Amino acid sequence: MNAFRQAYADWLVRREIRGTGAIAYRGTPKMAIGDATAPIELASVSKSITALCAAALSDAGQLDFAASVRDVLGRGPDVSVASLVTHTSGIVMDITQPLMALWLNSDEHRAEFVLNLMKDPVGAPGEFVYNNVNYALLALVIEASTEGSYEDICRRLVLVPAGADGGPSPKSGAFLSWGGWMMSPLDYARLHSHWFGAATPTGRSPLDYPHLARGDSGLYYGLGTAFRANHTGDGTYNFWHFGSLCMPGLLTIGTYAVTWGAEWTVMAGYDACVSDDDRRALDSVMGKAAYGPLK
Repeated sequence: MNAFRQAYADWLVRREIRGTGAIAYRGTPKMAIGDATAPIELASVSKSITALCAAALSDAGQLDFAASVRDVLGRGPDVSVASLVTHTSGIVMDITQPLMALWLNSDEHRAEFVLNLMKDPVGAPGEFVYNNVNYALLALVIEASTEGSYEDICRRLVLVPAGADGGPSPKSGAFLSWGGWMMSPLDYARLHSHWFGAATPTGRSPLDYPHLARGDSGLYYGLGTAFRANHTGDGTYNFWHFGSLCMPGLLTIGTYAVTWGAEWTVMAGYDACVSDDDRRALDSVMGKAAYGPLK
């Protein structure tokens, strides 16, 4: 575990930023890095909460991934619910991007607002276009599938079974279903380790849920996260995702969550928006801490 701590500390120092984090092993938190009990902004790693919530409703027979969003909501785009999960709906204009700064400092979820303002899909169905609108609509589908608010439903179905605590951020809660949950690193590590570990269908068999192959390298997107089969060939998977909220002078943070092979989980949060190269560097040093240099 000290290898994780040192790798993360070195990564932070080289970029002159600060961060906290947590490490779990097979569902049990094992180490805090900094004040890992203090809630942090989750940014886009919030999407896994939304996708896992939809998966739980599907497993219970309350949500049909093959259904049209328009049929479920009575309006909206005629695309499948599954295509929202995988960002393959053909929705290419992300109307949330220019609006999120205006929605800061509110915990009123703006999913309905997004539905009212969104444009019809114009992209090619099946083509991956990462877009917050998909997860705003997915929240509305969740609410239409059972009783309660998106927040209450997903707390009951996702947070409680994992023994995690969290809620809407006072700053970014308007983005709740696509980037506005707040949770301590220890709680999110517990949640990630639970749902992407060996004890749950989502962790054991992610290909049973809506997913998209990203090229021919074995990389997939589904359940609000990237994943691939573990290189060990033991039938487990590695799940990882980054998040960021980049509004200079208003809110600037980044997050990283990963579970390797149903064993080690790392959740990290830091006070900067970093480059893609910096993200790859963090993923690389943490992977080496988990497995050592791959042969």
